[in-house]
Amino acid sequence: MAEGTSLTSPAPVRRGRALGWLSVIAFVYVVALWYVDRDKHVLSRLSQLAAPLCGCVVLVLCSYLVRYQRWHTVLRAQGHRVPWRSGLYAYLAGFAFTASPGKAGELLRIRYFSRLGVPASTTLATFVYERALDLLVITALSAAAARLVPLFGVLSAVVLALVLALCVLACWPGLQRLAAALVSRLPGEGVRRLARFLLGGAQDLRPLLAPGLTSVSALYGAVAWLLTSLAFAWLCLALGIEVSWQHALSIYPLAMLVGALSFVPGGVGTTEAAIVLMLGALGVATDAALAVAIGIRLASLWLAVAVGMLAMASLEARTQP
Repeated sequence: MAEGTSLTSPAPVRRGRALGWLSVIAFVYVVALWYVDRDKHVLSRLSQLAAPLCGCVVLVLCSYLVRYQRWHTVLRAQGHRVPWRSGLYAYLAGFAFTASPGKAGELLRIRYFSRLGVPASTTLATFVYERALDLLVITALSAAAARLVPLFGVLSAVVLALVLALCVLACWPGLQRLAAALVSRLPGEGVRRLARFLLGGAQDLRPLLAPGLTSVSALYGAVAWLLTSLAFAWLCLALGIEVSWQHALSIYPLAMLVGALSFVPGGVGTTEAAIVLMLGALGVATDAALAVAIGIRLASLWLAVAVGMLAMASLEARTQP
């Protein structure tokens, strides 16, 4: 790590503030559901799909296990052997605040992995590595539905540019020194500390860019996203929506890409809108498209928040006297 960019902040996520934002987002989401349900009766349709939704939940939970196995593998590659079960709880706790811009709330994991002997810098680097790989994986999986979003080429270019810039920063010491110099001129000590923290995480990526580790990690990511895409396809089938298997497996990743690049916390609203628009382009009725969009988000985003809250509560309870 370059001089002047040491990680000095072990807790970049303030849980009280994050919980406040999450409460606001959840409240707005519930109000939006109520408003949509007045005319479309989406919730009543979802209540009739309890069994398929449970199946979706199982698939999404399996994807969490795959994601954690990737995380566990990356930690081992950095020389940290954490107990699998304890690490799983620490990983899942990050989902409590996943509905945040860039999923930055997931850095809550720093708090719990530090208890397992993992430095904040390692957790941050693993997080950034995971986010970058996910962006590449979902962009690849989205290709089959590219024609449904006219700006897909622009989205892909933005993703590739971001990932390339991150790799160049990780591997080019000269650029790191330039970035460190720019960070030192930022206004406000708090802003500078956060910028140094993030820059340090990017610098620590270099050992993770080995072809073997990256290939295995990308494979884990592809399996995890395919499991979630299968949940989306299952929900479409349960609602009698007929789409090609290519579209069934690529619409949800593409909607997630749109949501991620919208910079709306958790992609709330933008991801659902993208799903409705893409299904509408395939001739699916708006009420059915809304039911699918809300159903898969309940079984993915909001399930993740619930699982994360439970894991966080469990870990906090263990520290109480």
